[in-house]
Amino acid sequence: MTTRPTQRLLRTYGAVLFVFLGASAALTPLYPLYQAQWHVPVPMLQAAFAIYALTLLAALLCLGALSDHIGRRPVALAAIAIEMLAMLQCATATGIDDILRGRALQGLATGIATSALSAGLQDADRARGGLIGGMVPMGSMAGFALASAVLARFAPHPLRLVFVLILVALALAVPAILSLPETVSPMPGALASLRPRVHVPRRARGAMLTVAPANIAVWALSGLLLSLGPAVARLADGGAADPLLGGWVIASVMGAALAAMMLHRRGDALALLRRGAILVLAGLPVALLGLHARFLAMFLLGGGIAGAGLGLVVQGSLRMLVPLAHVHERAGLMASYFVLSYLAFCAPAFAAGFAVRGLGLMTTTDLYVALLIGLTGATLRALPRPDPAGTA
Repeated sequence: MTTRPTQRLLRTYGAVLFVFLGASAALTPLYPLYQAQWHVPVPMLQAAFAIYALTLLAALLCLGALSDHIGRRPVALAAIAIEMLAMLQCATATGIDDILRGRALQGLATGIATSALSAGLQDADRARGGLIGGMVPMGSMAGFALASAVLARFAPHPLRLVFVLILVALALAVPAILSLPETVSPMPGALASLRPRVHVPRRARGAMLTVAPANIAVWALSGLLLSLGPAVARLADGGAADPLLGGWVIASVMGAALAAMMLHRRGDALALLRRGAILVLAGLPVALLGLHARFLAMFLLGGGIAGAGLGLVVQGSLRMLVPLAHVHERAGLMASYFVLSYLAFCAPAFAAGFAVRGLGLMTTTDLYVALLIGLTGATLRALPRPDPAGTA
């Protein structure tokens, strides 16, 4: 593939993935407004988070390898159509039931898109595609969460405007994808690929086990931010409900993750994993101390340090896994990676939402952070020691 089509593929697939994953975080700053306007109980807000994650997981399990068989473009276009329906549902919502339906559609669309677009980036350029695929979730969640919070605070129609803007972006993506060349040739087995399964190529299984504990920890941290982030930030601030708080806490963590990934665009996968684990272990106690001291700046500082670790763990994980898959295995491997990641993203955070009712937000957060520290420490202990003159 020549340089020009490669650049177009990287830009287009990267931008569309940016919109999909950013849209998942755009809803989080609006939770306090839904709660105030519609008198929504916390468990229903948790349900809005959970239904997105569950339908996303179902899509990854059943449809994650489909683009390996029928092509990246048709799968991406189908995902855009479903995502547009989801955004329309959220933009016209008159109650939490409409949001739940919109989130279910959004999870389905994001699950379909994630593996196809990530694999398309790898097809275009394995090194740069892997870098973009790892950086996009952090940058998009930080940017969309903060933008949604600012719009909710200062713009008209705070519960609708962000979804209308995402709809416009998705509409512009359609002709851009149609103009791209296809990167995989059709191959038989499309119907068989719909059978729910997790497919990790044999060569990648050992690496997947190595990165799993830290990867689970950092995605569980992301799940906590996107489900209980506004409530935790409000607790640290000691103030009233403010959509900007939820946006800032997500932006501080994910923005730091993006910055760390950009500063470490080269490097050994094991070295990135080790540095990321150390930063997570350093940042989480600082954030917890800030939470107990009701000191928002310290809470955000600790979150930023842990966020930098999050970025390096994700980058190291992808850098270790991607070279171990052949071209027609990439979507399946990416689907498997994201199944593991999104299970970690949703299951602990959903459990925490129920634990809050019995234990309270502070105790629940303490236990949650202790779990993340334990998982990250397990990975750090399991990684091979760096050689005396090594780069790690």
